[in-house]
Amino acid sequence: MTLAMSSRLLAGAVALLLVLGTSGAVALELDPDALLAADPPPGAISDNLEFVANAPEASSAIAVNFIDDTMFVSTVTGIYSYDVADPAAPQLLGVLPMYIWENEDMDLDAERELLFISRDPRGFTTPVAPAQARLFGAVHIIDVSNPALMAQIGFVTLPAGHTSTCVSADPDDVDSCDYLWTGGPYGNTAFGPYGRPIYATDVTDPLNPVTCPEPINTGLMDDGSTGYAHDVQVDGDGVAWVSHEAGVNGYWTAGDHTDPLTGVVRTATPCDPVPYGGGSTPADATPSRFMHNSYRNVDLAIPGEPGSAGAVLMATEENLSSSCASSGRFATYDIRSSLDGSGFADPAGFRMDVLDTWTPEAAEGATGCASAHYFEDRGDGLLAYAFYGQGLRLLDVSDPGDIRQVGYFRPDDASAWAGYWHDGYLYVADNGRGVDILRLDETPDDSASTDPGAMPTLTAPALSAAAAARQVARFEADEVFGYLCAIVVA
Repeated sequence: MTLAMSSRLLAGAVALLLVLGTSGAVALELDPDALLAADPPPGAISDNLEFVANAPEASSAIAVNFIDDTMFVSTVTGIYSYDVADPAAPQLLGVLPMYIWENEDMDLDAERELLFISRDPRGFTTPVAPAQARLFGAVHIIDVSNPALMAQIGFVTLPAGHTSTCVSADPDDVDSCDYLWTGGPYGNTAFGPYGRPIYATDVTDPLNPVTCPEPINTGLMDDGSTGYAHDVQVDGDGVAWVSHEAGVNGYWTAGDHTDPLTGVVRTATPCDPVPYGGGSTPADATPSRFMHNSYRNVDLAIPGEPGSAGAVLMATEENLSSSCASSGRFATYDIRSSLDGSGFADPAGFRMDVLDTWTPEAAEGATGCASAHYFEDRGDGLLAYAFYGQGLRLLDVSDPGDIRQVGYFRPDDASAWAGYWHDGYLYVADNGRGVDILRLDETPDDSASTDPGAMPTLTAPALSAAAAARQVARFEADEVFGYLCAIVVA
């Protein structure tokens, strides 16, 4: 996704820098009552969701992450840190002022107290700069051991930038943040013949990050070329899933594994990973085939199919449109047919097996459709899923062949980019509202099971075309990708 900074956002960024200074983060002491929205916002909110609080100063929120009770928010104008030990009264701790685009799906290393900012090549230029002026992306490495005084300690430029994800080089610790896999728009064709691959960077020494010599996830478009690799999510087994322009492919980054393309056992590394599974997505399920992010819950099974645990891949197609026929969808896949390497060996011919797809169309709380964006699995198949102007949706995928909506939070001014579960609460990164904090009441009658499969399906009211059009008015087409990665204009 690209960004044309509006005059309002530019003015806000400049004002923040003038007030706080540019030398580093600033510790703040604010009245917590000033940070909270006392009442739920106007809009559609399901009865099982309670509005708890809002952090409006992070009004251009893009991504959220946590270290214990500290919440870090990446916004267009910098990184914000909060104490959320009491979710009803989040305390703003500090701000690291910095214009950032886009740093979606912000990752961090909780053990070493490091936060990573992935700078898009378009984040170095003005909104009107021609594409050829976008020369490189970058990763900023931030020490957040004192969240009131965050400071940059490392920096590396890359040909691409937009998202950066921790991957492990240790087969015994899949959560170890040894390398970053960075995806996003490519800076300039002068960097080589590749399209938009993944770049791996060794961050074991955060003061001296070192990028691997060759990119990853190349040659997987139907014509054998390399498409836009957007983001990476790592599952509980340590498989790193790359969502890209044609589909989703997974790789081992550590340990000894059989390469399905050769039948030979070899040692996987973050610089030279071993293919695992996944592949191209069919156009009848995801019309644009631009896959944005994904996740495999290794414990999720297909009901009635013994031995299918780990066979389900969940993925977002992003395509901003108010048309339910073309708006980006959420899809679930059975990946078992891909484990022989077919998705790597024959990207033009192989297609993953689709179990189901979902959009907000005809779903309670909806005013039309908006593209799917980021989601997070609570661990039991209950997803907190952001759909831009259609807000946050709670989706039950305990039966991945029958995706169901079981909750929703859609303020009238929603622009939800991501939803997160943390210590029993939901946090919504909204690119206009800031961070909304919610609580789910799964058992309002004190009798229902907490299993998401037991939660009732919510059905549809009439749709409002005017409200659906409101979301599209916030964006205009990108010069290269159109509405696959739209420009924020309002």
